[in-house]
Amino acid sequence: MRHLAPLSSLILAALAASACTDAPEGEIVDPEAEEGYEGVSADNDPNAVMDDGKSDAPRYAVPTNLPALVDPEIIVSLEGLTVHLFDRATGFQAVYPAGVGELNSRGRSITPTGHFNTGSDNTDGWWFVPRRTNPSYFAGLPFLRITAENSEGANTYAFHGPIDATLRRGYVSHGCVRMAKNDIINLFWMMKPHESSKVTIQQEVERDAAGKKVDVGMTPTLWDVGEQITYGASVGPRRD
Repeated sequence: MRHLAPLSSLILAALAASACTDAPEGEIVDPEAEEGYEGVSADNDPNAVMDDGKSDAPRYAVPTNLPALVDPEIIVSLEGLTVHLFDRATGFQAVYPAGVGELNSRGRSITPTGHFNTGSDNTDGWWFVPRRTNPSYFAGLPFLRITAENSEGANTYAFHGPIDATLRRGYVSHGCVRMAKNDIINLFWMMKPHESSKVTIQQEVERDAAGKKVDVGMTPTLWDVGEQITYGASVGPRRD
């Protein structure tokens, strides 16, 4: 599994991003793409520093009062525009508003659907980025990649901040899942201790164990530990 696509593909993806609403269904484009993104140098140096120490982006305070999770999971609903973080072992959960990939010409979000995971390496600076300042619109906020792959086989999809000062809940991104500032900070630091955690992105509105629509401001009924979750038809059962 590759982390980075070749430079030529990044340039092509940057051009494609401006017309991503016309991408055919099933085509995956690089999220938030522009040449030199990710803090990666022109020669694709995988060790390029994400924060060069010179950024004037304000530094956020790492939260210290977050619950310690045991086995966290995330379900993203593209139709419901939600990010549902939950831990069946402890009973913790939170439902956040989301900005997902723009709609293509067939009226479907370009954010890929499927069963994914967080990264399997929490030390290489690729999967778990506590403070991303390059490009500047990431505003020094966390950037949490998942194992979804773009059309070049690179892991460029992530949860990150709102780009603008305020999250626009809707179909607004180039494929990533945008969250409000405090939401992404909290989600990132709760997930950071947990490599290879389950992340599912489904087309349909998420339904909880009681069959109710999962949305911001409500408390979903969690599935029991070990019970198989009923995901949307766009992804089907999870096998891992």
